[in-house]
Amino acid sequence: MAYPTYADFLRLPELLDKVVPRTPPRRRRVHAAEHFFLVAHQTSELWLKQVLLDVAEATDAAAAQDLEQAAQYVERAADALHLLAAHVTILRRLQPADFAEFRPGFGDASGAQSAQFHALRAELGMDGSPSPLYRELLAALARQPTTLEDIYRRAPHGGALHRLAEAMAELSQAAWRWQLDHLETVNRVIGGERGTGGTSGAEHLAARLTAPFPELWAARARLHRSDGGAQCPL
Repeated sequence: MAYPTYADFLRLPELLDKVVPRTPPRRRRVHAAEHFFLVAHQTSELWLKQVLLDVAEATDAAAAQDLEQAAQYVERAADALHLLAAHVTILRRLQPADFAEFRPGFGDASGAQSAQFHALRAELGMDGSPSPLYRELLAALARQPTTLEDIYRRAPHGGALHRLAEAMAELSQAAWRWQLDHLETVNRVIGGERGTGGTSGAEHLAARLTAPFPELWAARARLHRSDGGAQCPL
């Protein structure tokens, strides 16, 4: 049996050939800036694919009552979202003048059109629809039967349910931080200018800021406050 090389296994020739700036190489600084922009966004889409896979696997594992495995998937998804936030942060190294040079080449393209981004918002309930993962957490609580407040009161002795709830809280924090970092980066690079694809830029992002699983934060708050209000995930 012939084993693949490192490049074969990762399909590196095909992968690396996908980074193709529209700016010609002779315009060295702007070409490098656009290459940087493309790499950051293409790798972000790869990590989004992994997050979506892990959230789906976590949902299925929870439905099969394997809460420890579900928690592991969610923890990995949270770590990947932290990486996504780092990909956004590094874009602050993009000079506004360079971005202005290659930005017209986008046409109407926009990160707001990312199908995976919208799919993740739906999976986490960030678009107003019920989160399948949170629905499975509620089902697991009902099987005990117990409540989120009771799980947190028994912490750190809440077993697999507590681990899953904590993993989901970490995922919520990671998603919140990713959005904030994106907003801050957009503010730094284009200020108050309109975003690509006709969006309102930073204003558009600010209006969509939301943390997944707000019920987790509300449950935590009820341990300390009588009004039952949710606290900020950070």
